[in-house]
Amino acid sequence: MTVHRAPLACGVLLFVVAIVPPARSQAPLTHYDSILLATQPTNLLVIEPSLQHRLNLLAAGLDREVVLCLQGSVSGDTAVVADFVMPDLVRSMADAVAPLPCGSGTLAVWHNHPWTGPDTAFGIRVPADFCSLSEPDIRTVVADSIPFAVVSVGRAGRPVVCWWRRAQVVINRRVKYLPRFPRQWRELPSLMSNATPP
Repeated sequence: MTVHRAPLACGVLLFVVAIVPPARSQAPLTHYDSILLATQPTNLLVIEPSLQHRLNLLAAGLDREVVLCLQGSVSGDTAVVADFVMPDLVRSMADAVAPLPCGSGTLAVWHNHPWTGPDTAFGIRVPADFCSLSEPDIRTVVADSIPFAVVSVGRAGRPVVCWWRRAQVVINRRVKYLPRFPRQWRELPSLMSNATPP
């Protein structure tokens, strides 16, 4: 709602109320979305430092996408991942990957995006812009029941990692790509600055 004040000739202020619909950044919640939000109690994802270090090293060295199934434990509303299993891959290319499904103990599905440089056609100027879910990524997350999706941008000066709750992806399932959310991504120190895990 926007309020405008306009002075009248007689010195009285007139308040004009204009109802301006808010800009939509996501699709309206459906009944299914509300049920999903209520049934997914894990809100926070913690990636153990040694696992994050291994994921950064993998992402930095890969020139094609791969998928890893991150495993760990849940305490309250927090999932803590400390290890991974690599599923069989049907196909792996520089810009796409087709894995077999992760097992039932998986708390997050990780995949990498190899940084190849800016792409102004898609608005990608820096590696952090490449930390997003594509339309095929979104379809995969929506079709699965794993609580989190994680993307690492590798082969860049500094590793970038971002993550989404499955519920966030389901709610935004009608978009062509889903960018990183403001508080759900990190640009990490260069791998050259620390040879051992934190």
